[in-house]
Amino acid sequence: MPSIHLTVTESGLIRLSASGSNELTADHTLLITERFWGYLRDLASLPEAENIFSYSYQRGQETIRVGTYAGLIELPGGAVLEILPKIWQQNPADSEGHHPARIALLRMLRHLRDTPFRTLTDAHLGVARLPLWNVFVLAFLDALTTVARQGLQTAYQTVEANQPFIRGRLQPARHLRENLVHAERLAVAFDALSVNVPPNRILKSALLHILPRVGSVQIETRLYQLLTTLHDVPLSENLLADLSAIQTLNRLFDRYTPALRWAELLLTGRAFGPRTGKTSAVSLLFPMQRIFEEYVAHGFRAFWPAGDVTTQESSAHLVEEHGGSPKFRLRPDILVRHPDRTLVFDTKWKTIDGTNTQRQYGIESADLYQLFAYGKKYGASDVYLIYPTSQTFHKPLDVFGYDPSMRLHVLPFDVTQPLRNEVEKVWKYVSVNSEQ
Repeated sequence: MPSIHLTVTESGLIRLSASGSNELTADHTLLITERFWGYLRDLASLPEAENIFSYSYQRGQETIRVGTYAGLIELPGGAVLEILPKIWQQNPADSEGHHPARIALLRMLRHLRDTPFRTLTDAHLGVARLPLWNVFVLAFLDALTTVARQGLQTAYQTVEANQPFIRGRLQPARHLRENLVHAERLAVAFDALSVNVPPNRILKSALLHILPRVGSVQIETRLYQLLTTLHDVPLSENLLADLSAIQTLNRLFDRYTPALRWAELLLTGRAFGPRTGKTSAVSLLFPMQRIFEEYVAHGFRAFWPAGDVTTQESSAHLVEEHGGSPKFRLRPDILVRHPDRTLVFDTKWKTIDGTNTQRQYGIESADLYQLFAYGKKYGASDVYLIYPTSQTFHKPLDVFGYDPSMRLHVLPFDVTQPLRNEVEKVWKYVSVNSEQ
């Protein structure tokens, strides 16, 4: 683990510490030392980081507000700032040190399609007392251990050498250039099986990259064991070229896919967030809107008990005709078609207040307009807005009547609970409350 590990929640505040120490206040404001503050303030000034951090003055104090991202940012000296999602259960950790927000994030990440997070298991969620970085490292080591047990894959590589006998092909030009005074040697080139191939080089490079960044004896022991297995593999001299090469591997390397996906993520920080010149390869940022959207959509695809579920459908348009063709595709997050009705669901990673009727619960009017258009164009009599459960929003709001033909339902979705359970709650609500 890095020497200093700081934690803040998305949408949280960060300020310069007056005491010269790093600490989290009772109102969840993170106070940091001048060294880290200067780094984050410079980062917040970059156009690429506009959605990650925002710098301002509040009550005469310099303040950085975190955007709706979760993940990791490496700070000077190997320290790490961990940004966790803002969830209903905001207690720091349970009696065993498991952080509910970290568990919730890992649970959502492992349902993202086409990512290495799909290989996260319940065992990885069980070590959520560790920083996110170490959890990701453990997942990578598990995938690499599977490869190592099956043996490293080799491939034929062209080898150029000077030898006392002919092997393969003689290279006259190189022979004259290198062996002019060594008549006993011949410049030859031949094909030989070798572990010196891009996939193996990437795995070796990833191990050495993460070794100084974990600080856990148990994890370091596993790292050294795997480095022994890859002892004969050199480091990647051109990482970008090797990463490009693994995009077109033959089937012999299919078993490498999980390990290579983790290696690329840990080496490059290629997640979903914007990358900036100031953030290092340990910066892994995830936009919570996309994570929540895909998490709920996966739950509907996997657990919705009836009807035809489609996600991100775009068959309808807001404008039916303009210049001979329709315009402005409408793409609801989830569409469920039953024989007698169509249901439209849209997910928003925003905090609303189920007790504040005077301010319309904090629901943005743009979200209501969007659902109204979805309902009309897809012929739905009931449309649904799904927001994450919070301390002030943990039961459905009273139904909104757009007009006599369409109603809006606003439902909570608890990401700290099993996905199947939350989808079943929505199903039961729909079964009881939707118009037939």
